[in-house]
Amino acid sequence: MWAMSLRRNRITAFTVALLCAAAPAIVGSPVVTAAPASTSAAGWTFRVSSTPAGVNSGGELALDPVRHSLFITDNDFVMSTKGGTDVSFDPHVVTPKVTVLRTTTQRPVRSIDFSPQPWGMMPIGNAPIIPTPQVPDGISLDIRRGRIVVSNSHANGITVADMSATTTSAKNLISVPNTHPMGSVVDTAAGKAYVALNNAGRVAVISTVTGRKISEIGGIAWPSFVDIDAGRHRLYVGNADYLSKKTNYVAVVDTRTNTVIKRITTPSNTRPKVDPVTGRVFAASFDTGKIMVIDPRSLTITKTVNTRTSPSKLAIDATRRLVYTANLQKRTITVLDADTARIIATVPTNAPVHTIVVDPDTGKVYGTQHQSGRLTIVSVARS
Repeated sequence: MWAMSLRRNRITAFTVALLCAAAPAIVGSPVVTAAPASTSAAGWTFRVSSTPAGVNSGGELALDPVRHSLFITDNDFVMSTKGGTDVSFDPHVVTPKVTVLRTTTQRPVRSIDFSPQPWGMMPIGNAPIIPTPQVPDGISLDIRRGRIVVSNSHANGITVADMSATTTSAKNLISVPNTHPMGSVVDTAAGKAYVALNNAGRVAVISTVTGRKISEIGGIAWPSFVDIDAGRHRLYVGNADYLSKKTNYVAVVDTRTNTVIKRITTPSNTRPKVDPVTGRVFAASFDTGKIMVIDPRSLTITKTVNTRTSPSKLAIDATRRLVYTANLQKRTITVLDADTARIIATVPTNAPVHTIVVDPDTGKVYGTQHQSGRLTIVSVARS
């Protein structure tokens, strides 16, 4: 999703000539899994391997443990970066899709075609002038209703579709012009999804029942990635002031009133993740490598951990009490004890892991590789 983090004033009219789309690639090719490597620490062993993900460029991913399905956005685009910087252009056929990988076999089984959706407009400065296919970036799931919610950042669209779908159409698309939608999360009990609209300073509230936008939450500067504490009726919103890096906080929203109840000052470019057992929030700053632990009662930072890495996303294994950070630029995964916030291991991945999720049943960690077609898998066991 690092293409999602590009500011609009970095884009030139050169991209107009580079945009094209085609039908989705066929998935389900034979799996070629790399030989695993192991790291042991604090009574745990972490075995790293990789396998084809069925995408050209792995974006975000979301897990349905009930259906043993991993949904992976293919955010292959004509514009690319190296670790979030150094914008370059590569004219090639774009095949927008979400791939579904079966976790029991660790192979892709099908894809959801995003190419039939109407193209959006990518801005240059404040002017939306470049026709752009609905290339997916962020993703979240409503497992109860069998729905996916996908943010198509450059095209300024949000797609809501059935998990079982093989294609999409105009009826699946919510247009959010000039807003650059980024991270999303679903409150399954309420049947609502929350999607950060980075350029607009708002969060869209989407009904996963109707697939339509029902409201917006304002007053949040540069919202980026989000997580939910449904039991406490709270939405935590990280922000990304990419240009000045002067406005930095995690916003706390009361989902009953859709109002911001607190802004917790943090280092720049911080992304929150809620521990479902304790309600504590682990908020990782990609820019500084620091992880802040936020107490859900006082809504204050109680501990700061310096990983000295580049944590792009977090995942929490509530059962095994482990916290993982994908360190994109450092090509590692940091493992913390969820109860003490102590770093217990640094696991080399030999790949720039982008976004991670944990399978609560097996403890396996799945991570997309930045601008790669492979998936990193970390198998976890007591040593």
